[in-house]
Amino acid sequence: MPPSPQRQRLTWQQFLSRHAEVLLCADLFAKEVWTFCGLRTTYVLFVLHLRTRRIVLAEATFSPQARWMRQMGRNLLVECDDLGLRPRIVVPNRDALLVHDLDVTLGRAGLQIVKTPFRAPHANAYAERWVGSVTGECLDQLILLRMGSLQRTLPIYRDFFNGHRPHQGIGNQIPDPRAGGEPDQPRGLRDRALTVECQQFLGGLPNSYYRRAA
Repeated sequence: MPPSPQRQRLTWQQFLSRHAEVLLCADLFAKEVWTFCGLRTTYVLFVLHLRTRRIVLAEATFSPQARWMRQMGRNLLVECDDLGLRPRIVVPNRDALLVHDLDVTLGRAGLQIVKTPFRAPHANAYAERWVGSVTGECLDQLILLRMGSLQRTLPIYRDFFNGHRPHQGIGNQIPDPRAGGEPDQPRGLRDRALTVECQQFLGGLPNSYYRRAA
């Protein structure tokens, strides 16, 4: 961080980049699913670790009320602990559905809540980008039947996104290469014949390709 007199000139992009290691981006988006009563709107809460682009949490509900938000806050803290992440800042959108209870739960755990400016979705562009990915590459391509279908789909796409999908923002690296199960290639095999393998997710909707030693 710069000294105090210069800190006021810190841009939003500089703030995000300098705190990427300890910063989480949170957002909520709506998705309709078919039920016995017709179409119903569900809400997906997700949290992204900025430096690695890893999706730490992705859960859906019909009613994002206070009790559910408190539980999601606790789940997020447990998930971060399991992954060895030590976040200090959470950047959520100013969405009316992101109720105060989520902020309170995370604040009590020592995390600082820094909300984006009003009517500025670009300020949380990394989270908005994942909304485009999960909807365009996955959810909009499926007919989702009831909540169970959505709850089964989200973890599968999350595993694909974290363990198989390279990201330009981190040098075309994968957020969590260990999650993909792709075998490491010893240096001695680089010049040998290699076979391209394909791993399918959700019936081949997203695919992952990697080289396997012949």
